[in-house]
Amino acid sequence: MRASILGAMVLVLRLGVGCAGSIDAGVGTPEGNARCHAPDGFSGSPRSSQDAVALLNALPKPTSVACFVESLDRPLSIFATSSTISAQPALSPRSPRVFLRFDELVLSVAIDGDSSLKLEFSDLIAGDTRSIKGELLLPLSEPVAKGALYDRVLYGTGTVCGLCHGNEQPAANVDFPQAYSSLAFRPNVRYQVPLTALAHENQICDPVAEPARCGMLSAIFDGGDVVDARFSDAMTLFY
Repeated sequence: MRASILGAMVLVLRLGVGCAGSIDAGVGTPEGNARCHAPDGFSGSPRSSQDAVALLNALPKPTSVACFVESLDRPLSIFATSSTISAQPALSPRSPRVFLRFDELVLSVAIDGDSSLKLEFSDLIAGDTRSIKGELLLPLSEPVAKGALYDRVLYGTGTVCGLCHGNEQPAANVDFPQAYSSLAFRPNVRYQVPLTALAHENQICDPVAEPARCGMLSAIFDGGDVVDARFSDAMTLFY
């Protein structure tokens, strides 16, 4: 099983597509610029991938991953992982991959590297055991179609996500025929980066030396409280 997942991950990476406590933070950005906010009529607490796409489309253009994260409501529930076994890998514990949890919607971003330009989407279904996955490449220069997040992960007769998550099937009760569901993984606590450690990285980040990395850290921590996200034991544990 481990070998098959690793082999699938190699293929996914070649394709370039993927699928405890709280911190009280102030408000600001490394450069002191105004933060992005959800426009009137759009929720900063998306409950589905389509809600998240609607928010992305409504934000000022070009819309970066950092701007999108800044616009999300607080407290922000996150789980940071240093695992590099992903199509959206962490670079290190100081630049992890971060899951953002909004009930049945899980978003993921990377703090630094090429994967920091990706925003990954996962709508949990079937008692959190499966999810419908998608991805967008940012910044967005213009609004995107509602089904664009599913188009990017298409591969063969399914999606690139199914290579690792397994048991992929066309998504039922979804308006987009290119949407597929597959097994949902929960992040492994073995690789969890504590909130305090990541908040410290935000505090010491040098925006002159690392502007993009500092911008992502600020987007997470400088808009309000950040708390630990929880994941159901019903989800398959990612090794």
